[in-house]
Amino acid sequence: MRVRSVRPVSLELLVLAALAPAAAAQDAEKESPSDALVAADALQWQALANELFVSGERGIADPGGLEPEARHVARLGPVELLPRLDEELVWDDNVFLTDRDPTDDLILRSRLGALADWPLSDGGHRLTAGYEMARHRYLGGEAQSFVEQLASAQLELNFRRLRLTVGDRFEDRTDPILAVFTGKVERTINTLYGVAGWHEESSYLEAKAQGVTTSYDDPAFQGFDRVERLAHAEVGWRGADDCWTFVRAGVLDRSFDRTQLNDMTGASASAGIRLRRAPALDASIRAGFRLERFDDVAATDRRDRAINADAEARAFWWPTRASGIDARYVHTTEFSPVSNYQRLDRAELGWTQMLTGRVRSRAGVGLEHVDPSAMQDRFWRYVVGAGLAWRALDFADVTLQWRMRVRATDVPNGDYVDQQLSLGVAVRL
Repeated sequence: MRVRSVRPVSLELLVLAALAPAAAAQDAEKESPSDALVAADALQWQALANELFVSGERGIADPGGLEPEARHVARLGPVELLPRLDEELVWDDNVFLTDRDPTDDLILRSRLGALADWPLSDGGHRLTAGYEMARHRYLGGEAQSFVEQLASAQLELNFRRLRLTVGDRFEDRTDPILAVFTGKVERTINTLYGVAGWHEESSYLEAKAQGVTTSYDDPAFQGFDRVERLAHAEVGWRGADDCWTFVRAGVLDRSFDRTQLNDMTGASASAGIRLRRAPALDASIRAGFRLERFDDVAATDRRDRAINADAEARAFWWPTRASGIDARYVHTTEFSPVSNYQRLDRAELGWTQMLTGRVRSRAGVGLEHVDPSAMQDRFWRYVVGAGLAWRALDFADVTLQWRMRVRATDVPNGDYVDQQLSLGVAVRL
């Protein structure tokens, strides 16, 4: 959503919004921005990072993970640049995600990236871009090292009530999980999207379209190469106390390059409410349905059509300026490698606490249930994690993080437990 007053801001942004004043108050005397190095708005830059670096794939990432905040940005003429450099040593006790005889290894994870923001005019037009590279080097040689890359660009045009956004996001990913497989899977994901909106003081109308192309490098997985498209229109009305009611209707389709799985076309409709009680509460809930039809070229499911619930809810509550609780839940359908589709239930809960002006902590849990429509390989996945971020120097953070993932299923050899413990140093201007 591009409406500043109604767009669904991520819950991690709300954490930053709640905690930034506590840290800034204690460190304000140390800030001395120059003409080339200016103080960063943590909320603004985190919003930019989330817009540009949202993955084309879903999944519980790390509900207990902490990302160091930016303190300054480098200004190169009209362009503001935010670089990042992270070095992290990770111990993983199950690098191949197996249920027996797990193999552990030390991983040196290096991340290098930058975000750039270029205001094109005083009217609000701007061009934003970002790049990030992550190198995963297995020091023990137990697994093959790999590199991931992500690049994105977005153009936003604002004409009073009319707002237009177009963007493209490219991901070169290597991931150890494809729902039912345990080997590393290399793939590229390209997301092209556009948003057009007309915004009044107490109402808005938006239309969004998105296309996601997923391609696998390994010939064994190229049957999963696919293009997924969606488009929807949304209308919202503002009520009392910044409470927005909205309805949404859209169309979607999925097509595969090969005939191993079935193409899909469908429609969706939902309604919801967004409520904000600044600065203590920000919440939204949406519920509706998805109607999908499959061509049944491949013999996977008995039924060639289905109607399923489509719902999501999220909330953030900060009882004090130094602590916050965030929660989210989603129920929907998505791509499945073993059937026409899979039902997905995911819930996450996190707690962020500012311990001192320089130390932040976070803990979180996640729960995911995947139920393929062919009644095969259903499983639960649990995630728990915690982290500490210490602002050791003006431009350097030390992070200590722990995460455990558990996959539970009735399929033989389908379970695993995986733990990671990491110590990192992050450079933030």
